Amino acid sequence: MDASAGWTLDTSPFHEGELQIQERLGVRERMDTFGRKTIRTFMPDQHRTFYENLPFVVAGHVDERGAPFASIVTGKPGFLTSPDPVNLVMDGAIAPGDPLANGLTEGRPLGLLGLEFASRRRNRVNVTISGTNADGVHLSVGQSFGNCPQ
Repeated sequence: MDASAGWTLDTSPFHEGELQIQERLGVRERMDTFGRKTIRTFMPDQHRTFYENLPFVVAGHVDERGAPFASIVTGKPGFLTSPDPVNLVMDGAIAPGDPLANGLTEGRPLGLLGLEFASRRRNRVNVTISGTNADGVHLSVGQSFGNCPQ
């Protein structure tokens, strides 16, 4: 186990549904080893800088009825900031009428996907909204990981 990723022997980076699928496919042990090495409970500095340089991020979420949505949050590079490895602040624009515009409530989970087209770099971070104020929407990092360039 990579202790720097933040997982303990009693916790897994995967939720129960993912663990059940992995068990059915016979890959649970292999995925556990992989997940503990690649999925972190914090953002490394390179991810923090990556998000701070983006002009947009895709936010995956569900509305009050449980329907899934993907929203694009835009802004000038710097609309996402990371004051420390376990927090992001998002001060970007959301299109009027987008389900996320009315759903920025404390405790709501979001999955963020950052894309850098020039380098084909992609990073994901799963967060929970921890509050909002004049600085923007405050997000607590639950999981952070990179995706292979495609």
